[in-house]
Amino acid sequence: MSFGRDRTPLKTEVTELDGVHRISVHGRVTLDSSPDLLDEFRRVVRHARQLDVDLHDVPFVDSSGISVLIQGLKMAQERSVDFALLDPSPKVKAVIELSQLDSFFTVKNSAGAE
Repeated sequence: MSFGRDRTPLKTEVTELDGVHRISVHGRVTLDSSPDLLDEFRRVVRHARQLDVDLHDVPFVDSSGISVLIQGLKMAQERSVDFALLDPSPKVKAVIELSQLDSFFTVKNSAGAE
């Protein structure tokens, strides 16, 4: 029995252009999948001057997913890397706002507006 846990693997794609790294996240960011995203942050933040986390294809994030986003931001800050959440889906944006983290994170749309 899975007890409602999501076993679908999280997919990420990393692109880089002139030191700006983008991690595009696809799938639910949950207790089961968030360690994979944390590993991706650890790997990418070492080489970036800016890290954008594209969340447009994330239909759901739970508290462990929010925790990983906070950890990613802290890792970036420790290395003086700019960190932004890009195009969060409406449900993810709602969780960020309900958690009162919308002023903690830089949230941008793909057009660059905050």
